[in-house]
Amino acid sequence: MENISKNPLFENVCADSIEQMMSCFDIQKKNYKEKDIITTCDATGDFIGLLLEGTVSVNRISIDGSLDMLEYLENTGVFGVSFAFSNQEDAFIVICEKDCTVLFIEKQHLTKRCSKACQHHTQVVENLMRLMAEQVVHLTEKVDILSHRSIRGKLMCYFRIQSTKQGKLTFRLPMSLLKLANYLCVDRSAMMREIKKMKEEEIVEINGGEVTLL
Repeated sequence: MENISKNPLFENVCADSIEQMMSCFDIQKKNYKEKDIITTCDATGDFIGLLLEGTVSVNRISIDGSLDMLEYLENTGVFGVSFAFSNQEDAFIVICEKDCTVLFIEKQHLTKRCSKACQHHTQVVENLMRLMAEQVVHLTEKVDILSHRSIRGKLMCYFRIQSTKQGKLTFRLPMSLLKLANYLCVDRSAMMREIKKMKEEEIVEINGGEVTLL
């Protein structure tokens, strides 16, 4: 229950109300191992997923079968919202990056008011709308990153966004460098060479997963 209450979908909802919704929404709980495919999302998607613990990535499947990472979620988060409530035709795949536990909710339980018109249901719907708005912002950030043609431009744009979010010049990357290369849609070896140059030019300092903008 503690992990569930930390999920942004249930923000400002008390534990007793969450327990009621667990039954009312017929929520399904599933566990996954690293590299498991959690779900494939398309225009027919009827579920949204709530990450309770672990790490998942949300990836767009390109025409050639390659994966373009859109999101990297750790410990808490919601995925599948834009797929469940849109008519998009692209296919997306959610992959378990680290052992995780996920709750699945049918979208009809969120869009249809229960007979009691519970206040906590209203709060969950408001939270859902906020999450959808935040996802738009997130995808806009990625468009901004990918608009840079050079690997350095992509890296610096991504680093500045993370620095702003964490409110300091020294911050931790939310993903590994391998995953970062995938997220930036660049070759990992080429990205590592560019990072080495940036360190030599004293533009950034990177130690493990910690980055400092100089």
